[in-house]
Amino acid sequence: MKGKIRTTIGIIAFAGAIIFSAGVGAQERHAAVSLATRPTAYDATRETTLQGTVVSYTEESLRAPIGARVTVQTARGPVDVHLGPASYLRSNHFSLSVGDSVRFVGVNISVNASNVFLARIAQRGTQALAVRSPRGFLLATTATRALPQAERAQNAQQGVPR
Repeated sequence: MKGKIRTTIGIIAFAGAIIFSAGVGAQERHAAVSLATRPTAYDATRETTLQGTVVSYTEESLRAPIGARVTVQTARGPVDVHLGPASYLRSNHFSLSVGDSVRFVGVNISVNASNVFLARIAQRGTQALAVRSPRGFLLATTATRALPQAERAQNAQQGVPR
């Protein structure tokens, strides 16, 4: 009886070790592939400056990456620029209108077979706003993105933290 229990426990432990090692290997392969071929990664070494005139602006684009987007007419043609959540722009009193002269610092990436410029810094006239960190992470907090504008304004007046 004891021999049978030991054999059963040994088989279960061996099977568990095989299953666990297969899962770890799959995760390592997936991580290597996704980091090497991930076109949406923000690479600060590829940052460029984009200057032009606002052709159109939308606060809630449904195309990835979602959020506020502006089409800028540059010397090389129109460029689609992603600015993150519109609520973040509004809460920082940053707005864009057709005809505005703008400047962006960021990285051009490929998303679903189209190019998108991920802005890190947005500038209109003398007003500049950091939209992303130097590593490309959006600076908008989840709470700021989720609250409606009226509620954020009310919280700001009452001193409620974001």
